[in-house]
Amino acid sequence: MMHFIKSFLPHNMKRQVKELFVFTTLINLALALVTIFEPIYLYQIGYSLNKIMLFYLLVYVVYFFIIPLGAKFARRRGYELSMFIGSVLFIAFYVSLFFIAKYPILFYITPFIFAIQKMFYWPAYHANFARFSDEKEEGREISAMTVAASLVFIIGPVLAGFIISQWGYGILFTLASVIFLASNIPTLITKENLKPGKFSYKGAFQDLFSKENRKSFLGYIGFGEELVAVIVWPVFISIVISNMFDLGLLITATTFITTLAVFYIGKLTDSKSKRKILALGSYIYALGWFFRIFIVNTLGVFFVDTISRLGKNIISVPLIALTYEKAKDQEASKKRAVMSRILFFEMGLIIGKFLAIAAIFILTSFIGDEALAFKITFILAGAMTLLYTLL
Repeated sequence: MMHFIKSFLPHNMKRQVKELFVFTTLINLALALVTIFEPIYLYQIGYSLNKIMLFYLLVYVVYFFIIPLGAKFARRRGYELSMFIGSVLFIAFYVSLFFIAKYPILFYITPFIFAIQKMFYWPAYHANFARFSDEKEEGREISAMTVAASLVFIIGPVLAGFIISQWGYGILFTLASVIFLASNIPTLITKENLKPGKFSYKGAFQDLFSKENRKSFLGYIGFGEELVAVIVWPVFISIVISNMFDLGLLITATTFITTLAVFYIGKLTDSKSKRKILALGSYIYALGWFFRIFIVNTLGVFFVDTISRLGKNIISVPLIALTYEKAKDQEASKKRAVMSRILFFEMGLIIGKFLAIAAIFILTSFIGDEALAFKITFILAGAMTLLYTLL
């Protein structure tokens, strides 16, 4: 029995990956407390869905143009320092977000803080993982990371819902900030072996729009659905389920149900065709989006959230594994550094989210019926999900 269980787990994690594992788990614990409540908070303090889209539009426009600077910094100063700065900027972001209710001008400043946070954090995180993950068990290492994140997302939303209902958003953001700081302990106790390298700002944009990368670029645009999942969907379910504790409890339950499947997905990713698994997940996830247009009660939210989380997990593990695999292959052939492929992935993702935001912004500007706007948005997300099959 133990041998069977161990077959789903990674066995050759390098020190850097183990440190990243602990760091990421703590970061995700903090995010599990607050992420789903970001758009809900803005909605509850009086901002319409249209205005919320404007907020995130600013985030991703700025992020798109500054992300190569984050890659340059990580290549010169180290992945771990870059992730440390990114984790501290998480705190600045949530403090600024909290005070929007009191100082509305922060609505236009906070997106810039969030974009800079992303610039430091995400290129360094993915490049670090891609460089040090084990090629033979990459799927299992990614699935282990995903399961760890899922476990804290089982605890996080229900705990956050309880904190908000008892003490409000201020205490929630304070607790998350403490955890963001604590997350850096594993990576800071050991010295990073840094080999500074150069990175071309102009080259990042040339790679993104090159003919050889066109199909992958379209595939990564599929991440536009993720914008709908983390912003529009939480706002929608906060309308269906008005009690924040009940909402957190529901997200906890759906996350728990889908977590166990991730180990199996990781093992399959290491032994079967990654693209076939990715395609299967895309079809399941797309169905989850289309089912959302019929949701009117808590049971419906529970059903589609469970199906959708399962589909997204089936997509995520092979998709990230394929991205890391391509990054290593490019560096091995001395065509590009690992960071080049990581930045291509992130910039394609940003454009996907930008297109989703722009579409939703237009929808909510011209469609007075909010319920109809939600339904069209879910259909859009389902269509974007099918783009993953191009990878």
